[in-house]
Amino acid sequence: MINQTALWSEKSGHTSHMTETASDAGRTWRGQTIEERQADRRERLIEAGVELFGTRGYANTPVKAICEQAGLTERYFYEAFEDREDLLDAIYSIVLTDCRQATLDAIRSAGDDLEASMRAGLTAFARELTRDPRRARIQEIEIVGVSPEMERKRRDSIHAFAAIVADRTRELGGRDEIGPLRLDVISLGLVGSVNEQLIDYVLGYLDISLEDLIENQIAAFAAVARQLLE
Repeated sequence: MINQTALWSEKSGHTSHMTETASDAGRTWRGQTIEERQADRRERLIEAGVELFGTRGYANTPVKAICEQAGLTERYFYEAFEDREDLLDAIYSIVLTDCRQATLDAIRSAGDDLEASMRAGLTAFARELTRDPRRARIQEIEIVGVSPEMERKRRDSIHAFAAIVADRTRELGGRDEIGPLRLDVISLGLVGSVNEQLIDYVLGYLDISLEDLIENQIAAFAAVARQLLE
């Protein structure tokens, strides 16, 4: 149960930020250290960001709305984050890490068969991405075009997933080049197509079950990957 007195204090700014300095590290207030209180406020802001960025959209969510959703004053927002983009970056990193880890874990447990590996990885990625529509919207839609820095991170993430595909293909006998075909280019194209399909799925433009969508993705991966196997 939420401590209503503590919540009122944080919403009103009653607990002085001036007192939460490095010299206070380890001291407790209502059973929490300064580090624990800061971590708790940061988590509440992240949860608020997921809710609002993932429903209203990043462009339509001011800092004030995030703070109201979290039950905190703006002072505590700027204690945890530089600005809205910094919060978006933190959320993006969380959802991206979860998707990447789910994909890698699935591929590693799939055995030494390329199609089985791709099936496991695509299934894990799609299910992790779509288990929370708010997180899916942030990762695939809200992040686009926010700033040059966030666009660089988005592109880096696409290349990172393409590298997962390429690395696994090499491990199972795939070649980097066969005539004009290049593994890095093909992997990038496959990851890009998966992202676009999942965006349409999340937005409701594709009238298809997630399971059937994954089967279509697997078919495309398998058909292309076979051309690079020795």
